[in-house]
Amino acid sequence: MSGDSARYSWLPAEAERDRLAGLGATLTRVLFGGRPGLALFCGSLALFVLTWRVGVFFNDIGLFVPMLERMSEGHLSFGRMGELDYGYPGMHYHDGLVYGRGYGVVGLALPVLWGLELLDPLVDLRWLVVVGWSGLALATCALVGDQIGRRRRGLAVGAGLAAVALIGNAWFHKPFQSDLIIMALQLSTMFAGAAIVVAVYRLLADRHGETVGLLGGATVLLGTPVAFWATTPKRHTLTAMFVVLALYAFARSRRDGESVRNAARFRGGAYACAGLLAWVHAPEGFTLFAAIAAVDIPTARRNDARTLAVVGGMFALSLVPFLVTNALISGNPALPPHFLDAYHGQSPADVGVGGVNGDGGGGIGRGGSTGGVASDGFWPVAVLWTVVGAVLGKFDAISPLLQRAASMYVNGFVTLFTDPDDIVEIGIRWGQNNHETSNIFFDGGTNLSLVESAPVIAALIALPLRRRIGELRAGTVRLRDAVDPVDLVVVVFAGLLTCLYMNRLPVHAMVTVRYLHPLYPLAVYALFRIPRVRSILRTRTRTAVLGYEAAVLFGAPIAFGSLLVFETAKGQVVQQFGVASLVVATVLAVALLLSRRDDRAETVAAGAFGAAVGLATVYLLLTAFVLMHYGPSALPAVDALAGEFRWWTLTMPEG
Repeated sequence: MSGDSARYSWLPAEAERDRLAGLGATLTRVLFGGRPGLALFCGSLALFVLTWRVGVFFNDIGLFVPMLERMSEGHLSFGRMGELDYGYPGMHYHDGLVYGRGYGVVGLALPVLWGLELLDPLVDLRWLVVVGWSGLALATCALVGDQIGRRRRGLAVGAGLAAVALIGNAWFHKPFQSDLIIMALQLSTMFAGAAIVVAVYRLLADRHGETVGLLGGATVLLGTPVAFWATTPKRHTLTAMFVVLALYAFARSRRDGESVRNAARFRGGAYACAGLLAWVHAPEGFTLFAAIAAVDIPTARRNDARTLAVVGGMFALSLVPFLVTNALISGNPALPPHFLDAYHGQSPADVGVGGVNGDGGGGIGRGGSTGGVASDGFWPVAVLWTVVGAVLGKFDAISPLLQRAASMYVNGFVTLFTDPDDIVEIGIRWGQNNHETSNIFFDGGTNLSLVESAPVIAALIALPLRRRIGELRAGTVRLRDAVDPVDLVVVVFAGLLTCLYMNRLPVHAMVTVRYLHPLYPLAVYALFRIPRVRSILRTRTRTAVLGYEAAVLFGAPIAFGSLLVFETAKGQVVQQFGVASLVVATVLAVALLLSRRDDRAETVAAGAFGAAVGLATVYLLLTAFVLMHYGPSALPAVDALAGEFRWWTLTMPEG
């Protein structure tokens, strides 16, 4: 007995194991909404790593690399005007110093960079990615198997996949120079993309059950451009994350049975997401704030002083990074760098700028562009005084910004009704349209419309608007009861965001209408709010899965083969993909309309829904493995196989 005790003394006691298991279950429930949410999170990261190329393919993404490097050293500016040997779109100047914009993007990546810098001397980061991906694959398979009641089979499949991946990546392993800054930026948006998927799952699971939540989360991951942009360190993924998190927090604040204290906290959390988004991109943060406030204040259950103090306090705290960054750069906490004069290599003499205080580095604790921050004092206190003084004394300075913001929404709204061609081009069919094609990826003509990028959103045609309007006219339903506040936030935000960018769209490098990227997860939420769509997918899940498998198994070889056998230009492949997406979207829309009278159409609708999701997956695989070669793949085996395919396409004999 004593021998057994000594032999297994290293194992934790049963009570300790139970405590750790309880802690893990609590964390899983709080962070992911349970094991299904954790499965979606792990699966999302596994897909993102599979399609991850370490590099950038947008020129203006290069702006964030020196921004993050300078911020990690304690500086906000790039240096003095006229002394820089590089330049990127998005640079601005003030008081003789050059700055970037979108500091929230690099600020959120800063902890990731610190972590990579700690790990880099200890391990080969590419091997860490390889092992991490195998672990994610194993965890995803095990969690999915547990979810469908086949835990052992899930573990077996996951273990086999992880082992094969390890062996394959070891066989093709080649070291490459790891750019820690680019990796940190990409990892931060990958985590944000996974958070989008989990948030949509939790939002739908709370309202319609776990099955609908899983279907919604999987649709966002596999059927929209969320995965495409997850490895691209631009603001679009972060914007979508804050929007969906705000919507989830707002929904929790209205959930029946929620305590008054928790409801106030979640309500404040929705506003906090808008405040943090302002740090990433001020106009989009304001748009989210306006959408939430416009719905929240008139429909809130409680607007007493205590509740509003909690909400206002959380919102004010979330604005601190935004206000402090602006104060340090321009001296005006309400003036984001986005609205400063653009820098195109000018010298101080060109713009009439005199001497600059400080050390020319825009240091966080220095004077110069901070509006009078003392260089020898405790800088957080000095910054606080700067912010307070500027807020009180510069209301006149922000009035032009408010006028400019109002004009953007108004002009965009007018454009919606005066330029139908742009509406069709953005929403339905991009085509070539004689846009400038120089310096565009894949031979030009590679942009896709909203429906071409995510044909599954065609299911929104099943919205029961006519029935709801008829009920309102008949007086059988009150307006307050007919409109759900959470749904109304989605509608208001979607409208405001569209108006915000309508005058700028379409642009020549739109790809998947990236400026409206948050609309994709919101559209998935909206379509799963439709009773008919939920009913069809619940009862015909297997048909939808078969439709997805058919689209991937047939669509991917056709797309890849057209490049290899028929020597189709890359841009032409993307446009042909867009046409196929429109065909599937049309079938889905027609089948949903007919399903009201014919049950057989429900089967067609379910299959078309799965095929629509599958086509978006094909686009992701096509771009990640074949069309885009802006850097090495994070996984060596993927890099080797994609390189071979690219070589074949370049060396195939003509005729």
